[in-house]
Amino acid sequence: MAAIVPFRGYRFNNQELKDHGGLLIAPPYDVLNHEDQELYLGRHPHNIVHLDWDRMLPEDKSHLTWHDRAATRLKKWIEEGILVQDSQSAIYVIETQWTHPITHEPMVRRGFICLLRLEEVTKYATIRLHEQTFSFHKEERLDLMQKTRAQLSPIFGFFPDPSSLVLESLKVFLNRTPDVSIKDPAGELHQVNLVTNPEEQKALVKALADNTVYIADGHHRYMTALNYRRQLREDCGEKGIKLPEGTSLDYVMIYLSPMSEKGLKVFPTHRILDCLDMTNDQILSKLEPFTDIKVFSFRQGGRNIALDSLRTKLAEDNRKGLTVFGLYLYGSDFLCFVKVKEKVKEALRDEAPEMASLSLLDVSVLTEVVFKRALGFTEELLDDPYCISYVSEAEKAIQLVDQEGKRAAFILNPTSLAEILKVTESGYVMPRKATYFYPKVETGLVVNLIDPMEKVG
Repeated sequence: MAAIVPFRGYRFNNQELKDHGGLLIAPPYDVLNHEDQELYLGRHPHNIVHLDWDRMLPEDKSHLTWHDRAATRLKKWIEEGILVQDSQSAIYVIETQWTHPITHEPMVRRGFICLLRLEEVTKYATIRLHEQTFSFHKEERLDLMQKTRAQLSPIFGFFPDPSSLVLESLKVFLNRTPDVSIKDPAGELHQVNLVTNPEEQKALVKALADNTVYIADGHHRYMTALNYRRQLREDCGEKGIKLPEGTSLDYVMIYLSPMSEKGLKVFPTHRILDCLDMTNDQILSKLEPFTDIKVFSFRQGGRNIALDSLRTKLAEDNRKGLTVFGLYLYGSDFLCFVKVKEKVKEALRDEAPEMASLSLLDVSVLTEVVFKRALGFTEELLDDPYCISYVSEAEKAIQLVDQEGKRAAFILNPTSLAEILKVTESGYVMPRKATYFYPKVETGLVVNLIDPMEKVG
């Protein structure tokens, strides 16, 4: 069963929040690029990125040296009262008001931050992961957690709520005057209500007790929490120290949103390739045995019209159950509409019938057929974040090819919640960065310090 508990989180003090709360929070580190990093670091000396993804300095001995500075800074912020621990255990109910970036429709998503008891990753666990992870990020996040002894950013999960009972409870909690109200520089409004009443907490705990939690974002951070617990228990065991069960070491900080929430959205994650030593003609030739390709030329109305036509075609064929994606190559004056041949998909399913749920996904077919078979990518390259990068906006993907000289951009349709559930229920995981849940859960609303000797709940 999925076990959640309230906790005494650390938050920016009331004066800080009142004066400049929106300048203190930031999106998760793994959706920021270096330009974003500098932007958030420059917004305020207490912006959470100073802890979660600080810059490297010329004198740093390794890419992990900044973790020591983050640990020192976190301790200082607590000593100076910049971050203050709540006096009571709480479940932090959050309403995020945002604007859909494509339709411009006003949206609302409700959820709550709590601690979730860790489970080892198995096919039958009640906590389900749906994506593969990068080795580099797990190693980097583990070192940061070891140095800071903190969970600086909540992972993001969702859970079935067929009768909307949890969602309705959240609406009741959010009907009260918010304890915290922050508008970030992107214009999103984050209202936080602390639920400290034990009876109200029990209702949420009970609702999750017989439920399954699906990790949306933060797979690396979940695996890091598991690895940190495992390593600390082993180290203490060797020293003859027995750690108690049920402490914060056994939990991970998580934001949970019910699936019945209409503001829970999944956007596509487009792929940017930077390690292809081939000409455009060679790339297209490699794809030919596996795909059918149609060209949308920029000469017939410009790039924006070509992109709109591509998007329309991608959406239409996606509804028909076809596996399709867009492709933009450096130096070209056209966008490619690429459809994977049905006989190729059938062969893929025949090879591993037990993995049929994966073989039906666009992102899985792209990885297995296009990247691995057509273009010859190895698992090592697929695990290399410097070879393939990811963005959620098609315009940004094309811009990276044009302005930064990236080799190619692959434009995908979004993966649906239904597809995610089908894969996770089968016990398999999608390729890395298969989904982009939106809006992201802001880092800096709550921080959780890990004390392996202190019971929680």
